[in-house]
Amino acid sequence: MEPVIYRRQRDRLSRSEREWRVEDDALVSRGSGAEKRYRWTDIVSVRLTAEPLSGRPWRYVFELQPRHQRKIVLDNAHYLGPREFEDRSASYAPFVRAAAARLVATNPKAQALIGETPKRYFFLLLTALLLLGGLAFVLVAVPNPLDALPYSNLIKFGAILLMLPVFWRWVLKAMPRGVALDAIPERALPPVAGS
Repeated sequence: MEPVIYRRQRDRLSRSEREWRVEDDALVSRGSGAEKRYRWTDIVSVRLTAEPLSGRPWRYVFELQPRHQRKIVLDNAHYLGPREFEDRSASYAPFVRAAAARLVATNPKAQALIGETPKRYFFLLLTALLLLGGLAFVLVAVPNPLDALPYSNLIKFGAILLMLPVFWRWVLKAMPRGVALDAIPERALPPVAGS
């Protein structure tokens, strides 16, 4: 198999571009003359998600957790200068698909987590519940023009019920899900120009 290569510079502290290579037996990282190999059999978890940041609204992340080592976080953003990044989706997406294919070959039951991490999802859900509760409290406790209407309590209750589908839709969209690595949905990878 011909190795699939992805190159990027993470930030201004990086001395040069780091090369990531998908080989048959391992994910290989080479930068500043040093080479490090992460065997596919040692990868215990994978996460794929869109994770926009300021100045990089097109940013997608590929996280790999090797056993007994630090998490590998790769994204499609290449550092060019202060607050200046280049979108490298054209080489990032094929690299992620090749890495996923090698992981599936090593472990056919392997899955990737799509969406938020469980811990972050919990805190986002808690925050959303507090905001929804606060909005409902304000609607009921603060005097407003609806108070003059007959059946104002029913109208307020109806408004609160109308907020629930919006909240529920967000809950389902952000929920972390496991997907088979050989069936990665398009939304987990950046759109590539010309595809």
